[in-house]
Amino acid sequence: MSAIRHSALPKLAQCACYESNPVAGPAAERGTRLDAAFRAMLMAQPVAVELSSDELESVAWAVAKVRELADGAPIEADEAKLKVKTPGMEHEGTEDSRAAAILTSWDLKSGSLRSYLEQAAAYSLGNMERDFAQEWTTYMVFCDQREVVEYHFTYEQAEEIVGGVLAAVADPAKVPTPCEYCSWCRKADTCVARTTPVTETLAVVESPVSLEAMKAELVANPERLGKFLQAAAMFEDFVGEVKTAAKEQMATGIEVPGWKLQTEAGREHFDRVSIVRAAVAGKSGLDDLVASLGGKMTGKKFREWCGKMGIAVQEEEAHRGDEIVKLVVDKPKKARAAK
Repeated sequence: MSAIRHSALPKLAQCACYESNPVAGPAAERGTRLDAAFRAMLMAQPVAVELSSDELESVAWAVAKVRELADGAPIEADEAKLKVKTPGMEHEGTEDSRAAAILTSWDLKSGSLRSYLEQAAAYSLGNMERDFAQEWTTYMVFCDQREVVEYHFTYEQAEEIVGGVLAAVADPAKVPTPCEYCSWCRKADTCVARTTPVTETLAVVESPVSLEAMKAELVANPERLGKFLQAAAMFEDFVGEVKTAAKEQMATGIEVPGWKLQTEAGREHFDRVSIVRAAVAGKSGLDDLVASLGGKMTGKKFREWCGKMGIAVQEEEAHRGDEIVKLVVDKPKKARAAK
């Protein structure tokens, strides 16, 4: 049996060598808090974790969506009763809520939309195994994005998906594959799939090879082009981390040749209070407007909307986010031609 956690399956589907980082980052810690609040709200219990008003709204939306999908069926939200034992996996998974009467589960997700096909398959397979069911539906509820993704499986489909990932992990000939989860892996700093492209890229940067010639060669060779694009995708996270480190150094006065820090004003917006007040004044679409905007509207859009409704904008209610510090190329200034 494989000591793999259900949450690791989507990562392992992309790279069979992936290893979860034992140190939980801020995103994982936030997800744990949201999960706790989600279950508490479903059970009509006080929320014992500290969340911002925006986070509470996001979780409340998720709870309402789950109740809507349950359509009156009893919902189990007690964490101790939501364990899932999936065939072939040593660790038990823990769902966020379940309605066994309608063969359905829900798992709360925060952050960006991602594919959780393999995790959903593992939850569904475990539930079908326990309840002797032949089909199951697992929903991934993305509370920050206000999106719900449905995964429906037969027993055979879920078994094939989970079994495929476990077989790939057990393969002694497996090799690391650059993917979107590289920066989450505990081997991120030593993995040859990351270090080799970095080394090779530095060599290219310092060589006299023509980039145009390299581009032409890549376009003419689909296999090499595919490998290059894989490496490029992996570099996105890596470059982001390096840029952050550079910004931190430059903020202390250390110069990085060819680069500079550029400060931009934070994005302006009007909050829920301003939107509600304007909507009431315009007597139009209050509920729909506030719900569709998620509590915020950019300054430009808010002014445009008020203009169409003939409403005066209360400029003192405008909010602006924190300043944004960007790392940009410090291009040498061109000498002006003498007149």
